Amino acid sequence: MNTSQISFTDVEYSKNSFQQDEKDSGYTDIGFPAINQQFQDQNLSNNIEMDTENNYIYEEETAGNTFLQECESDASDFYPSDPEDVPFISSNVSMEEKRKKYQNRGLKIFRDLTENLAAPWKDELDPNNAFLSNMYKFNDEKKRWVKKGPVAIFILPKQFRLVTYNLYGQQTPSLNIKLWEFMSKYSKATDRMFLFNSFGRNFKNKVFIDTSIVYLRDMVDISRLTEKEKSLIHNEKVNICSSTVIPYPEDESSKIIFSFRMPEELLRFKNAFNKVCSELYINNCQERYYSYLSEQPVLNYQGNPIDKLCKYPYVNNELFVSLSKCGFAYKPIENENGELLNSRVVCSFCGATYSGWFGDVESIETVHRQHHNAIQYNCPYIY
Repeated sequence: MNTSQISFTDVEYSKNSFQQDEKDSGYTDIGFPAINQQFQDQNLSNNIEMDTENNYIYEEETAGNTFLQECESDASDFYPSDPEDVPFISSNVSMEEKRKKYQNRGLKIFRDLTENLAAPWKDELDPNNAFLSNMYKFNDEKKRWVKKGPVAIFILPKQFRLVTYNLYGQQTPSLNIKLWEFMSKYSKATDRMFLFNSFGRNFKNKVFIDTSIVYLRDMVDISRLTEKEKSLIHNEKVNICSSTVIPYPEDESSKIIFSFRMPEELLRFKNAFNKVCSELYINNCQERYYSYLSEQPVLNYQGNPIDKLCKYPYVNNELFVSLSKCGFAYKPIENENGELLNSRVVCSFCGATYSGWFGDVESIETVHRQHHNAIQYNCPYIY
């Protein structure tokens, strides 16, 4: 079969899919369909960005706006942790000075990441994919938007990630999102604000610190020391600390807003965001499509590969393309009774599975929609 003609570039997103990501994600209850309605109900399009804490961009236009609210209890990481930041939350400092400060900080972060040989993303960072904005996150418990402060945003097109760094206090990552192909489909923009959902793909860093105690004499070269110097350090001890940083997925999805100073900046971000999601969609569709054309490792009922390979038992190019667009990849499995399910397909988002022959292309979405996983996780491939 000539597969070179298969192209996903001109295909609209299917109402698309969440399974446990095999590499670095986990199940998340999303509840995303209500977001668009909530987004509209809050009359976002009629609000001007407010920034009562640091006046980074604009002040609230009307006193009646309730879309964005300050909350110390769930936005404590907004408040500055460095003494140098304190003057910049004062009303005595002009808005232009604050903007310049954050621009300089964003530039410093960009340089640090690109010039540091150990930086994991230095080869991907591009000024065209770097942005400054204010960030807001939705507090599900209190049902309100909370300011998280100014951030530098970097889109990493090779890793398909979106990373933000705080522009106040310590310059640490505040978001590390592994993008889904359908994120642009479920995003929404106004003049200066961009709303999207993390779909449980924001990764936080958990730091493990190991401390050990050693004698100083075992760490230094004492061959050139005098006897007196040796005696001085003979019983001296030092603490050796080593740390390991392990990323782990957030417990729940996050609703996030980036608020930009100018509509042109929002448009530039939106275009970059849509572009990387589109490229990811093409890559994922191709990867899922080729899973039907080649032998795949057979999994046991616990999801671990065993020493077997299997190929999809039927040949139907139209079906393969449709399954790929709907988020399904071919993953054969051997169940607990040793029976090989050689026609098993799995949704890459919600983990919905199906073994058997699809009567027609239209039945794919019907089968998917009826699966309990798709219902439980509001699978975005079909909702």
